[in-house]
This record gives sequence, C-alpha cells and structure tokens, in this order.
Amino acid sequence: KTYGCQMNVYDSARISDVLAVVGYKQVADMGQADLIILNTCHIREKAAEKVYSELGRLKALKVARKNSDIPLMIAVAGCVAQAEGEALVQRAPFVDIVVGPQTTHRLPELIARAHRNSGAVLDTDFPVDTKFDHLPPPRAEGPTAFLSVQEGCDKFCTFCVVPYTRGAEYSRPAAAVIDEATGLAADGVREITLLGQNVNAYHGEGLAKGQTWGLGRLIKALADIDGLSRIRYTTSHPRDMDDDL
Repeated sequence: KTYGCQMNVYDSARISDVLAVVGYKQVADMGQADLIILNTCHIREKAAEKVYSELGRLKALKVARKNSDIPLMIAVAGCVAQAEGEALVQRAPFVDIVVGPQTTHRLPELIARAHRNSGAVLDTDFPVDTKFDHLPPPRAEGPTAFLSVQEGCDKFCTFCVVPYTRGAEYSRPAAAVIDEATGLAADGVREITLLGQNVNAYHGEGLAKGQTWGLGRLIKALADIDGLSRIRYTTSHPRDMDDDL
C-alpha cells in the first residue's frame, strides 16, 4: 500500500520488481498476503498518523495468522520508516521490518533475517552505493511510466523533512536513465515522467568522460528514443530553472 508522492509510487513498483526475483507476487486482497508492505509518507503529521491507523488494523490480521504455517509479516518502508525508525517499533512492536527509502533493494535479505530473528529488523542507512545499482530492470505496466532520475535535496527549507528522509541530492548517471527509458519504450511505454524531489537540480554524469548533464540536456537525449512520445517531469524548484531546460 502506497502513500504520498509519485516517487513512492515508483519505489513501490521497484520493490515489487525486487521481490518478484525471489518468488513473491502481488495479491489484490491483503487478507491473502504473506507479506504486507506499507510504503509511507512523512511530509505531514496527518500522513504519518494514517500509517499508524493502518498498522492498528493490520495487527488484527497478524494475530489471526499467529498459529498458521506461514505467519503474516508486516514491513514499513519509506519516509515514516526513515524518520521514526526505533520509535516506530516502540509504537507498533508487531512490525517485522522497518526499511528506509534508500535500502529497499535489501528487502529479500531483511525478510530472511526477520524469519530467523525475534523482534523487528531495521535498515534506515544512507548507503554509499546507490540502490539503483542493485535494482532489476523495471517492468512496464501500460503506456505511461515513472522514472526516477534524482533523489534528495540540499536546500533544508524550514518546513520540509525531505533532506532528513531522502538524504542529500543524488543524480543518476545519464547512461542509466537512458537505458531504463529505452527499455520502457521497447515494452510499449509512450510517456515517461521524470521524478525527483528537486528534479531540475539534476546534475548527472554525462555520456562522455568528465561531462555533467543538467535536466535539459538529459531530456534532449531522451527525446531521441524511438517510441517515446511525451516527457514530463516533477517536482521542480524555481531556483534551479535554467535556460537549457
């Protein structure tokens, strides 16, 4: 179950891709699931409280499955997990896994640890190696797709939690973005939305050694991909709008 922004929608799809590799598949009914993942948003207090309300309902499901051959496992991912960590486990001790947005690629390992251990397994690191290096190619699910090109923010606005939950600005190399977009177009995607907490602060490694590309240059390259008809982006910041874009 996904809360919040388009980046969380993208992350949930990539979580599904990661877990498909180890044999999981999505089900429509939570009551039929062996693993329930809440991918959470912390942008407002109300968003976080929605998660705790949902966890209260899931507790009853978990209790009902306590003596079954496959006990229900509950994971909290995303920004509430990153921001609250241990406090989340104190408030909802029946949660099995707490994983931040930068370490969701480790979920198969965390699930294995949770099956072996008693008590919650936490992973809210900001690892040196980016999660994108460990994710399988995305699967297209229709003519539109999200594509994450930038994460985090360095601006530290007074009201905003993003630098603390998503970390410092990181831009994916242009080659990786082009490869992902090319694969999506080959699978029938005609419109992509480039995602970033501060997407027009994109400053990824270009195709030539020593090059740094901005978002405008990246979009020009993506526009050359056969089959791709429309390119969108969100969310942009006025301070990072430049002539090239």
